[in-house]
Order: sequence, then structure tokens, then C-alpha cells
Amino acid sequence: MDDWYAFTKTNTTQQQPSDIYEFKDGMIRMHGNDNSCLMTKNSYKNFELTLEYRWNLEDKYKKNSTKNSGVMYNIPLDASDKIWPKGIQFQIKENTTGDFIFLDQVTAKVNGKLIEAGASVVSPKFLANENPYGEWNSVFIKSLDGKITQYLNGKLVNECMDASSKEGKISLNYERVPIDFRNIRIKRTMKI
Repeated sequence: MDDWYAFTKTNTTQQQPSDIYEFKDGMIRMHGNDNSCLMTKNSYKNFELTLEYRWNLEDKYKKNSTKNSGVMYNIPLDASDKIWPKGIQFQIKENTTGDFIFLDQVTAKVNGKLIEAGASVVSPKFLANENPYGEWNSVFIKSLDGKITQYLNGKLVNECMDASSKEGKISLNYERVPIDFRNIRIKRTMKI
């Protein structure tokens, strides 16, 4: 976790990840009463990101609420540490896991159509492929010069071209619903 920092909605000062999250059995366990981000210190351009997540159904916080989280990427280095920063999100949420969320005027083309700029614009997934609650799900995101593909459990769930945000930091988002992450890997790729 030396390459990551954390902040919350009520305290945007960069903090040690272990001060906010629980690290146990090879997992990052996110829970608590405040929205927060676990953010990379480094910027990434042309990368592949893989990770696994599952909803933590054993936690005492918000067991019966709508499950909601996300993985953000291409967050510009000069973007403010705020909830939620400029960038692109792989939505992790009941019935909408795999949606793109373009935040703070980020645009892209989905199915050949330019997504209009806005504070938070959703582009729905093509396909549903989330495992049942409590089971691990695998996420694969590839970002290469503005072309982005998002996979969930081995199936393509969304794709865009000409993204206006092509590089930046990566964040795991906690939205006050217990979630676990593990096996996080970031691999820089090269254009062929």
C-alpha cells in the first residue's frame, strides 16, 4: 500500500490506507459511515487493471441497502481529491455493474455516439454478468489511448472510444456499503 493513499468525504487530507480500511487475509475490507477513496499516487497511461471484489455481507454497516461502489481511473493528477473526482468509473452497483460513469465533463464515444459532457453521465452496460452476493467477481479494465474496454467475469460489458481522459490515477471507491477487494494488479501496456 506504499503506492496508495486514502481520503474521505469529510477529511480530504491524504491518509494512510490502514487508517481507514481493514487489511485482512489478503483483502482490503472497506466499511464505515463515510464515503471514501483508496487512490494511487502514480498516474497510469495505457494500462490493464485487474481485481476481484465481493459484497461483504457479514459487516454491520448497511446490510439491507442498495449495494454501490466503483473503480475509477484516468483521474488527472491535477484533479482535486474529492468525492467523486474527475475521471471514468466502472460502476459496481446492484443491476448496473459494468456501466460507465463519466465524471466532471469527461466524454467518450459509446456505440459511435459521443456522450454529452456533464457532472455525472451514465452509459449503460451492454451485458449483465455479476455473480451472486457474497461471491467474488473479477474486473478487467483496459485503457489504451482513449479506447477503453470493461470486462466482468470474463465477458465484455462496456466499451468506448475517444475518451477525453486518457491517463491518470486509479481509485477504489467506498460508498458506505461494505465491500472487499483483492488481487489488484496494474500493468502498463504499450501501443502496438
